[in-house]
Amino acid sequence: MPIEVTMPKLSPTMETGVIAQWLVKVGDKIKEGDVLADIETDKATMQMKSYDDGTIVHIDHGAGDEVALGQRVMVLAKKNEDPKKVAADLGLGGEAKAAPKAAAQRAEASAPVAAAAASGVASTGGLVADRAGGNGNGNGHPSSDNGQQAAAVPSHGGRVKASPLARKLAASAQVELAGIQGSGPNGRVVRRDVEAYIQAGPSKAATPQAAPTTAAAPIAAQRIPHSRMRKTIAQRMVQAKQTAPEIHLTVDIRVDRLVAAREELNKRLAREGVKLSLGDFVTKAVAMSLRAHPGVNASYEPDAIVRHGEVNIGIAVALPEGLIVPVLHRADTLGLREIRKRSEALAAAARSNNLSGEQLTGSTFTISNLGMFGIRQFDAILNMPEVGILAVGTADKRPVVEGDRLVVGTVMTVTLTADHRAVDGAMAAEFLQTLRGLLEEPTSMLL
Repeated sequence: MPIEVTMPKLSPTMETGVIAQWLVKVGDKIKEGDVLADIETDKATMQMKSYDDGTIVHIDHGAGDEVALGQRVMVLAKKNEDPKKVAADLGLGGEAKAAPKAAAQRAEASAPVAAAAASGVASTGGLVADRAGGNGNGNGHPSSDNGQQAAAVPSHGGRVKASPLARKLAASAQVELAGIQGSGPNGRVVRRDVEAYIQAGPSKAATPQAAPTTAAAPIAAQRIPHSRMRKTIAQRMVQAKQTAPEIHLTVDIRVDRLVAAREELNKRLAREGVKLSLGDFVTKAVAMSLRAHPGVNASYEPDAIVRHGEVNIGIAVALPEGLIVPVLHRADTLGLREIRKRSEALAAAARSNNLSGEQLTGSTFTISNLGMFGIRQFDAILNMPEVGILAVGTADKRPVVEGDRLVVGTVMTVTLTADHRAVDGAMAAEFLQTLRGLLEEPTSMLL
């Protein structure tokens, strides 16, 4: 009997999934564990993997199709079955094309930026830059010997590997992905690559001399259709602001001893290739503070407040498509070395769309850190139904009063946002008092 592959549940709240791109085609032989497609869920773009071995006989849906959970997306012929006979017996064969709705959206999005694409200039205002590494011509793309960008390497039968948002931007600007060098994981084309390609302008091939003009052509705006992740983020942020009465408490924490402890520990860990960040100490201190103040390690429900047995900390990670919060489970039981390793692994998995459902669920408290951008202080919005989220700013040199003297100290500002339905002001203040004590005396985290 042939195998029917259905849309899997890739996140706990997922009801449908959008096929961002197929990574296989009809006729391919696949094995258990092979990645079949990138699927846009309500939380992130995630990989759909095969649970069986076989040969692909038929693909039901094209890129851009929204498919309900449990609905068939593919048919496989088993190892001893003839794929052609299976296709004939079932009246199947071929691959579905891109969804008409998705195609219409791309066509609609391309109109406002056609002029910008033609002139090689497009507005990038308000877009979040992809932070993956890059080198070469200064815009994040390697250059060929003649100064032109090298073409991206096609994969999976000639299809270029690209993120869903990169495909939307390329379609909007009417540029071919095959001509863009990818700087993402495994040569994947990401949003930064498309934006830089548009800004670099068309090839310098000879063109008819344009008539002189007295004014520069206007730069058209970009209209980027919402991804499922962006829609989900918008809905959850509105829900949090409309539902939960927030309170915000801010403290300054002097971290000179923490900085010194980090430098000393990193010298010892250098041989292991481990380099602790200040954020790792914050994560450890938050986890210990939550264990000491279980009322903050909680969720709000209409008929109860749930105080969680485990301390599972969500670590906000910025992606080109939006914000995602992978989870560091049982963080209070982990040492600093293990926190660093697991945090790096989660961030890498998030940026390569390789997070599992377990890694995206179960958080009991969230940390949002913008210190690496030089942000001193900010308020974060609750990640409901959690009752607390900590916004962490940069650690910088500031004037500090010691007795009757004014000295220079390293200070970090953190702000707790709490759901006032579950967390009173005194409870929130006590949590921050404990957190401050741990970070100002880092050796206390070892007791």
